[in-house]
Amino acid sequence: MEPVIRNEEGSSNPLLGPGDGVLNYVMLMVKHAPGESSPDHTHPWEHQAYITEGSGVLVCGGNEYPITTGDAVLVPGGVRHQFINTGDVPLHRVTVNPIESIQ
Repeated sequence: MEPVIRNEEGSSNPLLGPGDGVLNYVMLMVKHAPGESSPDHTHPWEHQAYITEGSGVLVCGGNEYPITTGDAVLVPGGVRHQFINTGDVPLHRVTVNPIESIQ
């Protein structure tokens, strides 16, 4: 199998997924404008996020944790969470979820 290389420009989420031969995980690019956030939600799987730009807070299990460019984040499964852009520039993150997150 050849590697799959996809630029986010012109692509939709997941950036990498089952259509690319990915068997276990999906990769998403998520962007929040200043003041925007992800939904406040819970799901059974853990997932990882890497902050590529901006800053904000991760609300996880009722606690707030500051996040900024270069941070790697592990969100435990089964815990209510939300990413919030508290800065004045976009907050971008690459998120890796198990394949069941899109099934």
